[in-house]
Parts: sequence; C-alpha cells; structure tokens
Amino acid sequence: MNNLLTLRSLFQLSRDSVAAQVQLDPATLDAFEQGTQEPTITQWQALAEFYSDQYHVSQTQADLVEPIHFRLSVDYLMNIGITMTDLMAMKWYFANTRPELGTFGVALFNREDSHDMERLTTALPDVLEDFAGYLLLNHDGTLNQFIDERNNNHVSDWRLLLYKDANKYVDVTDIVSYFVDLPDFTQF
Repeated sequence: MNNLLTLRSLFQLSRDSVAAQVQLDPATLDAFEQGTQEPTITQWQALAEFYSDQYHVSQTQADLVEPIHFRLSVDYLMNIGITMTDLMAMKWYFANTRPELGTFGVALFNREDSHDMERLTTALPDVLEDFAGYLLLNHDGTLNQFIDERNNNHVSDWRLLLYKDANKYVDVTDIVSYFVDLPDFTQF
C-alpha cells in the first residue's frame, strides 16, 4: 500500500479536490490510493509536489522564518522510505500546527514487551548522522527494525514522535505513514 490516502486524510482533503489539483479523474485517484492502479512516474511526481505544498505552513509566530519549499519524496508516497527532506517537512508541519504536543523526533525503543525508549533524536543533522537520512517502511504495514551497526548490530524498533518529556510523547508514525497494525508507543 502507498501513503496517498494517508496524506489526503492527514490534510483533510476531499478526493475530488485533490484529483482536480493534480489533473486526475477522481476514480483514477481512488484506484491509486487503493493500490489497484499504479501511477506513472510523472503522476507520482505531480502527487509528491501537490502534497509537498500541503506541508507548507504559513508563518504562525513572529519569530519563525518561512520554510523553504519542501519536496516530499516519491519513496515516501510509495511507502518505501522516509528521507531527510520528508522528515524536515514533517518537523516543520507539526512544530507549526501542534507545537503544544512537543518536539518532532525519531525514537528507538527496545523490542521487548516493555518498549522502553532507548534513544531520542530531535536535531535533524543528528538524524542524518544516526539514521543515514533514510528510514525503511514495508508494504505489509510493518517497520523495518533499526540495526545499529556501530553498537554490535543492536536491533531496535523506531518511531516518529512528538516528544514533551520522558513520560509524555505521542507516536505519530501511523499518522504520517500507512501501517495496518502498528503498535502505538504513545505515553502519557
């Protein structure tokens, strides 16, 4: 499955309005979202550019600087992976639409039943250093686990969080990506 329906739902857009903006028949867009028809490369690019524009948030506070134009990757739309550009767009979006929920970041959790947080990375340069700017997704609604080659190949589960403190964070992984039965690591 891809992330097209996930993004349309995130931005609360109708199928007809998105189809009109990217010059598609609504039935064709529906087929793309359901995975019964595959977009062409040009259509993937048009959809990526359209949803990138939706991530642009107007300046909401006097001390904020308008963001550069974000481009979501086609990899993210296809549900293959999340690049640094995708993470930058998500960080900007949540910081300007839901700042009360916390800081956007990538967290690693142990794979045991307790799911204790092992590490949180909120600075995007550190995400690039720690995760090579690429987090893998799977079409079956699961995440590839993170293997830390610098730490004896330690394996962890990763999540995208809005982090307030060690006892308060919201797992937004399933909000920004297509997953069927992904466990929610939110803690209050």
